[in-house]
Amino acid sequence: MFSRAVPSLRTATRLARPTAAAAAPLPSRPIAAASWRAYSASSEAEKPAAADEAGKPKSAEAEKVKELEGRIQELEKDRKYKQAEIQTLSRRIEEERRKASDFAISKFALSLLSTSDVLSTALGHVPKPVEPGTPLASLVSGVEMTQKAMWKTFEQNGVVKMDIGRGTEFDPNAHDAAFQVPKEHAGEKGDGKQWGPGEVVEVRQEGWMIGNRVLRPAQVGVTQIE
Repeated sequence: MFSRAVPSLRTATRLARPTAAAAAPLPSRPIAAASWRAYSASSEAEKPAAADEAGKPKSAEAEKVKELEGRIQELEKDRKYKQAEIQTLSRRIEEERRKASDFAISKFALSLLSTSDVLSTALGHVPKPVEPGTPLASLVSGVEMTQKAMWKTFEQNGVVKMDIGRGTEFDPNAHDAAFQVPKEHAGEKGDGKQWGPGEVVEVRQEGWMIGNRVLRPAQVGVTQIE
């Protein structure tokens, strides 16, 4: 009976002894706080590195955008330069075309001016006045109509007769002085004024312009240039 009681006492003793896990004390609050601070510090240290990693793609993207903007500006400058070149070339082509056209018209008109001169000379030698209804009157009318038709064709192609009358000031760029006369021998001026030096007293041959250029200078007589 005594021997049975011994094992029971040992069993009770084991049950009453606390286990190592149960006996281990809980960590104190200072230790837990220190652990939290260490974790927080580690997290804060990792944040700049993460920000740097995130900023690298943005920086590369900004550089790419800047590079593309610079390229766009270069292309725009090149476009404007090419456009200016095209405009200059177009103006040059148009100017050359106009010159070629004027040259062709000038050559053709010059070949007909002698005919116009003959008609003007013929009309100038008709005795005045012409009696209406006579054959001479019909002839004069036909010559005048022919001359007017020729001049109209000239005008349609930019060829016009110079407007020169008695008393017009001599212009060396548009007139050729065929002769000079003293003022006292020039006759009446027509407006009651005195003749001045270098004024047209007679037009021997009509002058012609094509555009703003002299096609043929006028042959004129002028008062003596002092």
